[in-house]
Amino acid sequence: MHRFILTVLSIFLLNSVLAFASYIDTDAETAVVIDATTGKVLFEKNKDKKTYPASMTKIMTTLIVFEKLSNGTLSLDDTFLVSERAWKEREGSSMFVEVDKNIRVEDLLRGIIVQSGNDACIVVAENIAGTEESFAKMMTEKARDIGMTNTKFTNSTGMHDKNNFSTAYDLAILSQYLINNYPEYYHMFAETEFEWSNIKQKNRNPLLYKNMGVDGLKTGHLSVSGYGLAASAIDGNRRVISVTNGFSSTQKRSQGSSRLITWSFREFENIRLFEDFTKFASINIPGSNESSSLIGAVKDIVLTVPRTKEKELQYEIELFENIKFPITSGDIIGKIKVDIPNEDPEYFDVVSVNDVNRSNIFSRFFSYIYISVVNLFI
Repeated sequence: MHRFILTVLSIFLLNSVLAFASYIDTDAETAVVIDATTGKVLFEKNKDKKTYPASMTKIMTTLIVFEKLSNGTLSLDDTFLVSERAWKEREGSSMFVEVDKNIRVEDLLRGIIVQSGNDACIVVAENIAGTEESFAKMMTEKARDIGMTNTKFTNSTGMHDKNNFSTAYDLAILSQYLINNYPEYYHMFAETEFEWSNIKQKNRNPLLYKNMGVDGLKTGHLSVSGYGLAASAIDGNRRVISVTNGFSSTQKRSQGSSRLITWSFREFENIRLFEDFTKFASINIPGSNESSSLIGAVKDIVLTVPRTKEKELQYEIELFENIKFPITSGDIIGKIKVDIPNEDPEYFDVVSVNDVNRSNIFSRFFSYIYISVVNLFI
């Protein structure tokens, strides 16, 4: 790697926050809070411990439907037929579907999201995949695709099964993926009530009724795993996602999740270092025919850092050793390493902003000699 060390002195949000955030704990058995933009873990407690997600499983059930709505294979006005098996499902929460009736996909989604209907989940699963078992395989495959490495689904509802498991962190990844990829449907998670079959039911997410910016996602409860909640909230232009499981009561679930979300907004902030393709440095690329070349970020560089005393932030540009010429504008040619004291450094791709050609043999020879001499003193 060819390294170029620079200190950020600009006043445009390039000052980082370098101290630790204050400490917090929770009564939950497993918990994690992440920033929805950067994915940074702000708090964790047994975040990778496998547990039973209960009705938080339904976040994946709705994700499968959202994906089909987005790619055009389903519409909200399509209807699904209610089987006898789905109609008979009365264990746990229910939408109260009627056998042999056709129900719009949009209504079934609200039956799942707002009313947490197990019967609605089965209707969706059977109509999309033929059987609930086949649908569960789709759910598990999707989990693998989006990085949920410690998750397996065996049903669409979250009913207890020793092989239907996940982790707080995997459920946070799932929630982040759904929110970021399907904003046009996510609003359903913020709805507080839905009426079907003349039965009006309220959303079970207790944080929707508090003035704290929460707009989703899903509660869960099983006697073997306790009370859980995947919740997301917005404060200004920041969003955080909290997933907890293993509380001993609904009251502790509500209070504990509220505290984690409030703490995350209070103790952390996002700073934008560079916008995508911004020209943030001019350097000499070894082997090029240019005295200097412009480089930029391949995407927005945003960091989540503690809200405390501001200090200068250093970053280091590391170019790849064997860059192939010619370089076309937009080609990835290295990494930018951002050093955050007391934390592991973060790496982002950097690109060439302009086209760059290879230098002639004599220039490359003198460049090689120069770099060799410089490396003797590094």
